[in-house]
Amino acid sequence: MGANMKKSFLYLTVSLLLIGSSFSQVKISGGILGGLNLANVTVDPDPGNLNTLTGFGAGGVLNFEFAGGFCIQAEPMYLQAGTKTSITEQGITVDVKLKADYISIPVLFMYVFQTGENQVQPFIFAGPSLGFLMSAKMSAEATSGGVSAGTDVDVKDSLKTTDFGAIFGAGVNIPAGGNTIFLEGRYSLGLSDINNSPATFGTGTTIKTKGIQFFAGIRFPFGS
Repeated sequence: MGANMKKSFLYLTVSLLLIGSSFSQVKISGGILGGLNLANVTVDPDPGNLNTLTGFGAGGVLNFEFAGGFCIQAEPMYLQAGTKTSITEQGITVDVKLKADYISIPVLFMYVFQTGENQVQPFIFAGPSLGFLMSAKMSAEATSGGVSAGTDVDVKDSLKTTDFGAIFGAGVNIPAGGNTIFLEGRYSLGLSDINNSPATFGTGTTIKTKGIQFFAGIRFPFGS
């Protein structure tokens, strides 16, 4: 991810949050969320046989709700990403997993359908996401004749420190007294190549993250 793209993302995020907080009619709420990331990667050239790795995510929520159902919601979280594959040759099966831990910061532009007070409200959203790599490990376990042996390798330096992507999804808000429970389903699409080591992953190989994510959370109003 280039320096200009990172600067643009940060400027956009800060500007929108500052603009949102300056409106007298904005409703501000905060909360927590957590859920699953059915993670995988897109690799070019395609090696085939890459499978979903189930990870989890958890973090906070900051929501700015404007008149007419429009919202801006930031969801900084810890998020597990990666992929896995299995190779069998000459009676030996090797299971390989790539696990990467990120601090991910999505900034979502939402539209909430106005169904009435104290009613379930569906919403749709889209927005950019910026991830900061915390750790990455590749593990391999070989099995032959019922005997297994494995190893783990730290590959953090083989991946780029940032991952820029886009998120699209939908969900529902469920009133809970003065608070709001929300459920979200989304698709996360990596836009930047995270391969930082041709020696590890191959010269000319591009790697981009992706994932189908399901989150649930609760928001608490704390200001207007």
